[in-house]
Amino acid sequence: MAEHEHGREHEHGHPHGPTGDAGCRCSGSTSELVRFSVTAPDDLLRRFDEQIARRGDVANRSEAVRDLIRASIAKEQMRTPDEQVIGSLTMIYDHHTGDLTRRLDEVQHDYTDEIVSTMHVHLDHHNCLEILALKGRGERVYELADRLLGLRGVKHGELTCAATKQSLGL
Repeated sequence: MAEHEHGREHEHGHPHGPTGDAGCRCSGSTSELVRFSVTAPDDLLRRFDEQIARRGDVANRSEAVRDLIRASIAKEQMRTPDEQVIGSLTMIYDHHTGDLTRRLDEVQHDYTDEIVSTMHVHLDHHNCLEILALKGRGERVYELADRLLGLRGVKHGELTCAATKQSLGL
């Protein structure tokens, strides 16, 4: 790999002369690409490469890692107090665990402004699926998810959020 004049290797493997990026085939971003390394087990990397190949919309491993970094930053930004988000919280839990159903209800009643709708599905004699449609300030939505998913008896859960038109300025 060639290096930038600042001593950094260039992502695409072609040299940049003393005049900088003139004629560069890079993506057009004004940010300079910086090479860093990541250590991962062989099987994890193989599975990641297979996922990249299945998606077909990502050029290479580096672009896939950049996508993950951007998604992580966007997710964290949605946790801020002023960011308006919409989302869903999906939980699977054992309703026979202690007083879990009462505690789930108590927490949800503390967030009536954020909970738009709920759906409850009985999966089997012990397990339930609950899906909450959410809307509100990111800080409150993530706080609600953290409180619910942290309850003993909740086996699995995931919060998926997106920015609203308002927060995107549309």
